[in-house]
Parts: sequence; C-alpha cells; structure tokens
Amino acid sequence: MPETNLPHLFANGYSETREYIAPPARVTLPTIPRNRRAHGTRLIGQLRRLRVTAAAIESRRKQLDLPRRQAGFSIAIEIRPKGALNPTSVEWKRDGIEVLSFVDARDRDVLVVFVPDGKLSAFEKRVNEYLEKDTEHEKPAHMALVNAIEQFRAIAFGDLWTSRSDPPAPDELAWYQVWLRSKGQSAGAIRDEFAEEAENFGITVEPGYVTFPGRVVVAVQATRDSLQESAELLDLVAEFRSVAPTAEFFLGELTPADQAEWGQDLVGRIEFSENAEETRVAILDTGVNRAHPLLSDVLGEQDLHAYDEAWGLADHEGHGTEMAGISAYGNLTELLASNEPVLINHVLESAKILPPNGANSPHLYGAIVARSAELLEGAAETDRRVFAMMTTAIGDTSGDPSEWSATIDQLAFGRPSVEIGVDDNEDPEPIRQRLFVLAAGNVQSNEWHEYPNSNAIRSIEDPAQAWNAIGVGAYTTLADINARQYPGYQAIADVGGLAPSSRTSLTWINQWPFKPDVVAEGGNGSIDGTNTGTPGPDSVRMVTTASRFQRSLFCETGDTSAATAEVARLCAQIWSRYPDYWPETVRALVIHGARHTPAMRANLSVQPSQRDKRNLLRTVGYGAIQPTYSLSSSEQRATIVLEETLTPFRKDGSIKMGNHNIHELPWPSDELLELEGQQAELRITLSYFVDPNPSKRGWNSKYRYPSFGLRFSLKGASETDEEFLSRVNLAERDADDEQRHPDPDVDGWTLGSQLRTRGSIHSDVWTGTAAALAAKGQIAVYPVGGWWKDWKDAEQWDNEVRYSLVVSLELPVDVETDIYQPIAHELGVPIDVEIDTSDDDF
Repeated sequence: MPETNLPHLFANGYSETREYIAPPARVTLPTIPRNRRAHGTRLIGQLRRLRVTAAAIESRRKQLDLPRRQAGFSIAIEIRPKGALNPTSVEWKRDGIEVLSFVDARDRDVLVVFVPDGKLSAFEKRVNEYLEKDTEHEKPAHMALVNAIEQFRAIAFGDLWTSRSDPPAPDELAWYQVWLRSKGQSAGAIRDEFAEEAENFGITVEPGYVTFPGRVVVAVQATRDSLQESAELLDLVAEFRSVAPTAEFFLGELTPADQAEWGQDLVGRIEFSENAEETRVAILDTGVNRAHPLLSDVLGEQDLHAYDEAWGLADHEGHGTEMAGISAYGNLTELLASNEPVLINHVLESAKILPPNGANSPHLYGAIVARSAELLEGAAETDRRVFAMMTTAIGDTSGDPSEWSATIDQLAFGRPSVEIGVDDNEDPEPIRQRLFVLAAGNVQSNEWHEYPNSNAIRSIEDPAQAWNAIGVGAYTTLADINARQYPGYQAIADVGGLAPSSRTSLTWINQWPFKPDVVAEGGNGSIDGTNTGTPGPDSVRMVTTASRFQRSLFCETGDTSAATAEVARLCAQIWSRYPDYWPETVRALVIHGARHTPAMRANLSVQPSQRDKRNLLRTVGYGAIQPTYSLSSSEQRATIVLEETLTPFRKDGSIKMGNHNIHELPWPSDELLELEGQQAELRITLSYFVDPNPSKRGWNSKYRYPSFGLRFSLKGASETDEEFLSRVNLAERDADDEQRHPDPDVDGWTLGSQLRTRGSIHSDVWTGTAAALAAKGQIAVYPVGGWWKDWKDAEQWDNEVRYSLVVSLELPVDVETDIYQPIAHELGVPIDVEIDTSDDDF
C-alpha cells in the first residue's frame, strides 16, 4: 500500500544567484485635453491666492506663539482624470516639497503636499514655462504635469481624511488617529511635540504611539473643527483616520449532554509530546479561564498575560476560553466520542488585549498587539510561536492598510519601522519574523437569510487585510439537522460551502491581496419557516471548552473565530513536525495544502474566466485547509521545501534591481517520462514577508505599501535553459533583443501570472502531461519594485530578504508510480523501508 505520511523534502542549496534586470513594462497614463492659455492662466491665479492664504496662516501662528518645526504650509492639488499623475511627480527634493496624503475622489485624485515658505514659486515656475515654452517636440513644457492638475487650493479636513468611512460631525467630540510627519526626528520626540502643541486646539493626545516609515501614529480625542485648524497651523499633521470601534464577538450558550462524564474520559486520554513546550499558540483575546479541566495542563499559569494588569487575567467574556479549546484540540465532538489517545504537540499562551466591560478601551490596537507580543516573548523564549487573533473591528473595509493591520505586518516582518532621516548609532535589532493568524470577521446572523449575497457585500474586517498574516474565513462540513426535532429548519450552507458567517473581499479593488487566504470549519446556521437565519442547532456547530465550566464543561462555537483557532492549531502541528522551518514556510504550507471543495467550485464553468477565478479567491481564498497535505507528502505527491534569501535591490548610481535566484530542483524526470501522456500537477507557493508603508501618499508611487515584491516563473517544457533565463531576466538577453518572451506553457496555469501576484504569498497550479512536467524542473524567483527601491531617502536598498518556496508534484490517485523516492534519493534523505516479517512464506 502506498505510503501517505512521508515528511516533506527540504532542498536548500539548489539555487544559483544571478544579477537581475527586469524586462521592460509599458505604462500609459490617462490624459485630458486642455486649452493651454486658459488652463495655465487659471492655475497661476490659484497659486497667487494661496500666497495670501499662506500669509494669513503665518500671522495666526505668531498670535498663538506656535513653535516652527519647518516653515511652510500644506496645500491641496486636484488631479484630473483619476490616475493621470504619479503623486511623487511634484515631490521636488530641491524645493523641499513633500507629499502628505493622496486620496481618490469621485472623478479626480486629491494630493496634499507640504510646501516650505517661498516654494510656491516651484509650481509657478513650471506653470509659467508651460504657458511660454515648447519642447523640441513642439509640445508645452511640463505638459503632462500641468495638464493633469485641475486645481490648486487650500486644504480642507476631507483632503486629509483617508479612511473610507465618513468622519464624525464637525462639532462632535470623537476619537481619531492622527498620522504625523516624522522626517528627521525620533518618533517619541514627534509624539511629545504634537501633544504639547495640540493643547492650543483643545486636542487630547492618548499616551503611546506607533511608528511606520516617515510617520508616527497617535490617537486623539478632538472635534473635526479643531483638527482642521491644527492641520492648517501645525507642520506635523499628514493624515486623519478613524479609530477602530469595539471589537465584535459571536458567542453561544448551548451545551452537549453528559459533559462531565465525557470530559473526565477525555482528560485521561490526553498525552503531550516530549517537546510540546517549544511550540506555542498565543491567543490574543479576552483572556482564558485556565482552570478548565481540559486547559489546565495545556496552558500554564505563567503563560497568562494582559496588556494592562488592571484588566486581570481571567476571561471576562468567555470568548478566549472557547478559542483555547479549539486551538488545543480542534472540534471536540469527535474526540469526546472516541476512546483513542489524544497526542498534543503544542501548548497555549494567553494575552488579554480587550478590557473588561466598563473599562476604557485604548484606541491604537496595533500598539496593544505589539506590547502583547513583547510580553509573551519576554516570558517564554521560543522560535515557534503562532499568534492567533480572533478580534476584529466592526465594519466593512476596503482593503486599505490600517494602523492595526500594518503593525501586524511590521511584527511579522520582524523589525521596528525605519525612522527616516534620524541618525541612529545603535546596533540594529536582529530581525525576528513572526507568524500571525487572523479572523476575517463575521457576517451578523440577522443577515444570514440573505446568504450568500450577504457574504458578498460584507467585506473582511480590520486587521485581517494584513499582507503577512494568514487571513482565515469559514466554510462548513456540518449540514445535518434532525428534521423530527427541528421541523421546517434547513441548513443555510451546503456541505463544503462557504459558512454563512464568513466575510469576503469581493468589494475590494484589484491591487489588494486575496483575503481570506484559507477557510476552515466554522459551523453552519439554519433557516426556519419564517426565513430567519440563526446559528445552530447543535448538530451544525462546533464543541469547545466553556468559560463557565463549573456549570457545564462544553459549549457550542463556530464562525471565523473558531476557524482561525483551527488554522492556528494546524500551524502548531506543522511547526512541531518541522521545528526548523521559518514562519514564512509554515504559512506557505498551510496555503499550499488548501483545496477548493466541489461546493466552492460548483458555480464555475468548465473553463472559468479570470473574473470567476478572482471571485473564488476573494470568497474562500485558496480553499479549505487540508492538514494531510500541509503536514505530509506521499509516494504520489512529493512536496519540496526551500528556504532562501536574495537582495532585491542594489545601488549603482541610481537604485536598481539586485539579483534573482534560479532553482534547478531535484526532479524525477525518468519516472515522469515513463508516464508519457498521463496528467500530472505541479503546485508552487512562494511566501515572504514585506516591510509595510501604510501612509496614504499614493500606493502606486514610490510610497507603495510593500517594501519589495517577489514573483516566480517556471521553465517551459519546450524552452532551453538559455531561453528560460532570457525570458525572466533582461540581463541574460543580447543587447539588440527587444522582443517579448512569453511563457510557452501559459495555458496550463490555473490562475496565471497576472492573477497570482496579489499580496506577499503567491500560489498556482500547472496541469499538463507527465512528460512535459519532466522538462520543467527550473524555477526562477525574482524581485519587483517596492518602496525600498523607490524611496531613496529611506536608504533600504541593500537589505537581504527571505522567502520560502514550496513545490509539489502530484499524480492521480490511481497511478502507482513513486515520485517521492527518486527526489529523496538525490537529496540524500534516508527512506524507511517496511520489512514484511510475516511467516506466509514458511
């Protein structure tokens, strides 16, 4: 019988690093026709009026005796049509003009820039040259720039409001995030300076701050009017954003029968592996009541923490205790009904990040998560910790990064944010990558009767848009309802379908990652005869540990919180089996192992369009987790794991692309050739963590969100090695070679090179004949741009980055050819051979 529980094959060293030049790409910006004389004259008039505004602002500053960090003021520039101008086209370093924010309005973009005193002349000069001078091509000078500018004007509050939601009323006292400019000063000094100056405007600044490249984020209590005035008069303000409201939870109170007896039996069957203490799932939630009989051994008293000691360590809501049960054991239904031993390979930790009822809730959730991670890491040292957070902010998101999501990306990337322009003579902290698993957020049960339309319009909640985290939605395999006990009730979701609670990213624009990344069991709901949706009954929910265990040991749970706990548990299982793997690799294996169920694919045509595929990815990500595939290889499904580094950029006068890696993998070519026309699959997953830049200054400009990106290309079956190298790397081509070099096997990909490029994890499947696959054993991993390359002042061009590459070759289940052993043999991996010791032959 074929072996199905083989370890994955680690193949480091199968890499060659080469200098890289990206093949050229053509970008065409939209344009609008202008009457040269009328347009230029109108803009000059607007700039003159801004000079009067600048003088009035300076007079007001002197009246208030405000300190001057940098003399100047902010203006708004309206760009039309949308996308006609790269925001950094007006960031002229010689003049000290700095982009503060960039927002898109209905039919135009609005760019806010800081203009030093006397430097409006930089705009006036270019507009005057537009009016008076022609280029050698007989076009107006600076035509692309000036034609794109619809208007220069003074800033309004709305120009600096970069959240998608509407701001509070002008005179309403509310909480806001203020994003401050930080170039040239430490983050702490910036925060303290703003707090002191803000008192002049009746603005209260909360203690604490979060840093990102070029920005310091603080939480303030203020009115919109006072913030408007502060933005006009202070040199520090770059953006205003909303503060996340109270986090949401969906809790259940149903209990299974005979709980005490079941629980006692299960406790007696639990065993811990020898090194379980070294792999940890850290639950960032409402606390955990560890005295529960099923939790006291898996969660030590020393592993209970709270962001604020005054909150206490106990679970004040019950949610954290429920999630602890799933994180440790999964759905308890099967374990309770079984009599088999239960082996646990990890332990739990708890960090309480939400205050008890009645306590004041802090307003920078990113800062809370960062401090909680620090507490956990200070208390127990390990390289194998999974941070699981089921808490989300109520409300739809657009996919834009937030303070919360970007902080998680920063923590995952593993180093503090760069403080640009600040001299720091201290040795940099070592990079410490982290693995985060985040809930996508839930659709309220009062909307379940509109399933699946309610899921389509309810988008992923903050902070699950984080690029570097595993975002988790919910699907269900539970649809059996006792018709005699619940007449007229029907399960909402089919077996294998999206759970009614799961949010999606269908409303997001294309540039943002596909979220959720994966889905896991989240239970189901039902509709009764009145067309009312509700969680349950028990048979379509999950069983977990109850916080009020003195009454009953177990309760029902589900939705994306429970699904997130399941995925965190899978991460711990992977790390326990492969203790030396990077966080990037564990993440890759979770997503690499996921599969779309028949129910998920039911509405796809035989040849689905790119739009259909995109919608599938924005609904259930890469599919339902499959622990067997993520944890193990088999004789017909060999998984190769690589962990490598490269330097994406280099400085040679300007900042250019750095290098790329060519992986010539150990390949079972002979075995594949023998199968000739038999269908085979090759699955590739590339995982890495980016350094985030969440300031909203134009995410298609040098201020783009990721620090860098990586992509992969696979050698075509008909390509020579030289042809493959020249396709992916301009440096490998002859000087006069200007032709396009397309992938000859492009039709075999499930997603293709355009669709698989979102975010910081890329996974795709190539399907073809085994004979063709035999010739496709080379994979190139190469960089694409990011703010490290484009933002020269950040001085990040020489950073080395890590990535994980997971590659699986898979044959149909009815094919008996062993493709695992030839790869293992080349890698020098010993294979355990089973010896038949029966006496049949005697």
